[in-house]
Amino acid sequence: MKLKNITTLLPVYLLGLLLSFSSCKKWLDVNPKTQVKESKQFSTRQGYIDALFGVYQSAAAVQAYGGQLSFNMMDVLAQRYENKSSTITTMGKIARYNYTDTEIQTLIASIFKAQYGTVAQANFILQNIDESAGILDETTRKIIKGEVLAMRAYVHFDLARLFSERYDNGANAGKSSVAYLKSFTVVPQTRLTLGEVLSQCEADLKEAESLLAVNQNIDQIKDNQGSTNSDLFLQYRQNHMNYWAVKALLARLYLYKGDKINALKYSKEVIESTKFRFITSAEINVDAGSTASDLTFSTEHIFSIYVSSLKAGADDLFKNTTTTGEVTDLWSTRAKLDATYQASLVGYGTDVRRPGASKSLWNEIASTTVYSKKYWSDAPTNVKQRLIPLIKLSEMYYIAAEASPTIDEGIKFLNVVRANRLIPEISAPTSQAAFDTEIQFEYRKDFYAEGQLWFYYKRMNVLTLPDGIANPMTTAKYVFPIPNDELEFGVAGN
Repeated sequence: MKLKNITTLLPVYLLGLLLSFSSCKKWLDVNPKTQVKESKQFSTRQGYIDALFGVYQSAAAVQAYGGQLSFNMMDVLAQRYENKSSTITTMGKIARYNYTDTEIQTLIASIFKAQYGTVAQANFILQNIDESAGILDETTRKIIKGEVLAMRAYVHFDLARLFSERYDNGANAGKSSVAYLKSFTVVPQTRLTLGEVLSQCEADLKEAESLLAVNQNIDQIKDNQGSTNSDLFLQYRQNHMNYWAVKALLARLYLYKGDKINALKYSKEVIESTKFRFITSAEINVDAGSTASDLTFSTEHIFSIYVSSLKAGADDLFKNTTTTGEVTDLWSTRAKLDATYQASLVGYGTDVRRPGASKSLWNEIASTTVYSKKYWSDAPTNVKQRLIPLIKLSEMYYIAAEASPTIDEGIKFLNVVRANRLIPEISAPTSQAAFDTEIQFEYRKDFYAEGQLWFYYKRMNVLTLPDGIANPMTTAKYVFPIPNDELEFGVAGN
């Protein structure tokens, strides 16, 4: 099938995207009003950097990782929240996987187009980056090209995970997936098989890994400052698809494919780099009005997206003062959260992530209405309050645990996270099923309101979701349909 509609819309979409960034209006020479004059955009080093930042700003949109693909739709699908009782609300329809509903189809289409809009912006840079001699020094060129290739892979990988059947160790490699756009073009693109899309992702990531090897530094955000480097482009590397983020994404990709040897290799490389560390209990500050607060544990971010408008979204979805959650809010109950964090087990009451912790990440209005404070943003100068983690250190340990040759080896990685979350280490389970259960619990605990749990459930083909309102799960529930307007303009094909 060819995705005609999305590709013909991309140039106009990209222009609108660029125009929406007030700091980037200098990028454009409106001549005519629907064209970006590339010769001017890419005539300076800053022009390339601005365009790169535009890729990240695009990815931070509410329809993408600034909302739907992190704390909102993805975690509604994973049955995280208690706003699903009604069958006629948006949240209720999502929680029931009602993909035939017009409202939900519109939402899915907005995600689809937003993702391909980010890809288009990446390709806009890539078609110019190799002509940058005399404008960019070689190190800057490699960093920009590496980050853009990595972002292109990141977005396509998530499109494939959303709109395809699960890979299932290659059993579905030949099934139809999505188009992998590698140029800024209006030419319709044919949908590839899932195996082909993953191969394209891997190729982009391997090239990015090679390019980004020129700068392996990570500037931890400390006291709301980056490094002492005077070049802003080289600061805040955790908010870029940096060298280690590429390795981490490769670990995620290889585990998805069932290539445990490479998944273990890459996850261990990130772990052993010592570039990232678990937050300590002494460092945790949950006062959202403080510039010292760090509710998402930023020292653990391998890659996070900066969302300048996060406060508005968080206030709307995660704050409420009534004892009954509003249907458009995202809340849970104390009983269900206690079950998630296994609060009844001896030694688990000290988990730093659970409600009731001495420094609680939760706002408990009532036992039936508990909101995460993870994205509360009440200190205007605290940049850590506007970060949404997309790849975290804990995931590398979970991947290493699952990919280890034996359970005895794998449990060591799992126990590192448990120890840092202040819950007891456990002995190696006696069966793979029991070990998988322990890993699933950790995904449920560590990625609340981050969107990763849904992808875990789908990859593992979990048929009964905890707190699920539409069990048992099926392939149809796990696969987003390609938006109708794309099908309308497409032709039959693979």
